Amino acid sequence: MGLMNAEPLLGEIKSAIKDLLERGEPYTIYSNKLPTTLEDRYFLQEVLGKGELFMYEKVVHTKTVAFNTLIPGVWIEVVFSERNPVEPILEMVQVNYSPPIFTIPKEDAERSFEKFASDVREFKKYLLPFAEEVLRAFERYLQTGEEFVFEDPEGVQNLTTYLVTRSELVIENKKSGNTIYSTNYYGIWLETDPQGEEVKLHIGSFPKPLKPTEGDLKRALDLIEERKRQFLPKYKGRVDLPLL
Repeated sequence: MGLMNAEPLLGEIKSAIKDLLERGEPYTIYSNKLPTTLEDRYFLQEVLGKGELFMYEKVVHTKTVAFNTLIPGVWIEVVFSERNPVEPILEMVQVNYSPPIFTIPKEDAERSFEKFASDVREFKKYLLPFAEEVLRAFERYLQTGEEFVFEDPEGVQNLTTYLVTRSELVIENKKSGNTIYSTNYYGIWLETDPQGEEVKLHIGSFPKPLKPTEGDLKRALDLIEERKRQFLPKYKGRVDLPLL
């Protein structure tokens, strides 16, 4: 059937990136609800590419996975059926600073801060001064939106011994081998190295180093056009695998 809607969809993604840059407005495209041919989907896969991050939920009910594309600010989220965990029921292209399902809502972080502050006071005699640093950063994040990264393996391991445990959101970096977990305190993320050692804490709605910068989003606009020119001649009229 050839290409039908892939190029208009890329135009829609570019427009959404501009809106994110200029007005901070995120955008969702329900890609498996649109009329597309197999050629469309394969071409979109080639243009968007697949980044180094793979995200999933460790839950027993309906599961969601996500990955970043090679276009900064563009993420793919896929929801799988509870009855058949290998059957995708919804596929979304998300244009945002982070994939929504893997982003901690501020109200959840606010509730977690109160619990964390209480626990730091209760376990103070067991904790290193690092815990107070994290508490102050957590409070500042809620007040100003500023996000933090702490690289103090000794302090991190002290906190994970007494307070911080891994939760259901998992972000694997296929390139570095590091993994980041949400924790029992929403808004605090725990990072491990390839050997599984706990080495960093991230404070924020999503780990800050994984978010695109304003410069990244500006480059994304040109990158889409570059990749479109690169792959369009190669895949016109070609039938191959779908996006996922």
